[in-house]
Amino acid sequence: MPKPNDAEAVPLLDLSKPSTPISFPIKSLQDLESRSYFDSFHFQFNRSTVPLRGDLPNNRPRVLVCHDMKGGYVDDKWVQGCENDAGYAIWHWYLMDVFVYFSHSLVTIPPPCWTNTAHRHGVKVLGTFITEWDEGKTTCNEMLATKESAQMYAERLAELATSLGFDGWLINIENEIDKEQVPNLMEFVSHLTKVLHLSTPGSLVIWYDSVTVHDHLKWQDHLNEKNKRFFDLCDGIFMNYTWKESYPKLSAEVAGDRKYDVYMGIDVFGRGSFGGGQWTVDTALDLLKRNNVSAAIFAPGWVYETAQPPNFHTAQNKSRKVLEKPRSERVFLGISHVPAYYVSELVVDSDVKGVSFVVQPCGEDGLWRKLDDSPNLLVDLEGLS
Repeated sequence: MPKPNDAEAVPLLDLSKPSTPISFPIKSLQDLESRSYFDSFHFQFNRSTVPLRGDLPNNRPRVLVCHDMKGGYVDDKWVQGCENDAGYAIWHWYLMDVFVYFSHSLVTIPPPCWTNTAHRHGVKVLGTFITEWDEGKTTCNEMLATKESAQMYAERLAELATSLGFDGWLINIENEIDKEQVPNLMEFVSHLTKVLHLSTPGSLVIWYDSVTVHDHLKWQDHLNEKNKRFFDLCDGIFMNYTWKESYPKLSAEVAGDRKYDVYMGIDVFGRGSFGGGQWTVDTALDLLKRNNVSAAIFAPGWVYETAQPPNFHTAQNKSRKVLEKPRSERVFLGISHVPAYYVSELVVDSDVKGVSFVVQPCGEDGLWRKLDDSPNLLVDLEGLS
């Protein structure tokens, strides 16, 4: 198996020839337009094999987690695994609704290990399309030159998500654009959303709060007239993470019936985030819950990257408890497959008062019934040892 820091991690070889399967981004508009990714030997290995279970809740605020670690494609780039058994991992999927794989490459495609795992837990997975600074403006000049070019690149992104089995895109235009290109940028967002919804029902396109409808790169930190037109064209907005205490309420008022589609950013590293991030992320989450808007947690790998004591496994479980605090009292403990009508050795935290079991029979073919059709059994644990 490859070593974690093997030089082959950088795909410098001819990607059309057989080699150890890897995940990698698309770094230029030329490669996106030519569809060269589909000619790669690695394409078939990067397809998700696990269908998504369920859809987004529409009756409560949601949690989006945006995974940004060391530029992306670290140990997870090795599609068939690597020797590093101490790499970063997530196991509290029940706390999130959407997972975004993020890097600073033009087109960030989620490695299939993330998509497969998230789908098993009913979590949607998005890739990232990002343009930044001077290079980003040059990219936008080409991409948004005409309405037709904007539509073509949108169709390329939709094709990638549908072909690889993930659920959509985070769009981050983090550079100024020419004023006359704003209509084409809006067409890009609108066309991508429409095409992707047709090819992948239930897919998501989420806009990042960056460039405004007035062509300026000026983060608004809340939903307003300068970014709402993009919000109206897609499935949600990821607000920048330097918002103030009053901004969630203001955003909810502007969003109206779509308040759950507003994802207020929280940087776990704490860089200007309300509440300070790190071990006080729950301060921001609690405020967002009270104002009925969703949360977008950026860089949860802070626990791993900063080597929080005493070890990663313990610190990651501690971060889980921090995230649980503002949530509903109902917590999903996981799935247990049993061959008979009993459950043994179920371990729960000492402060849990009751456990709800969903009994979901399946036939000999292993196919489950719909969850909504299955009976629920509530067991009161108070007084039990």
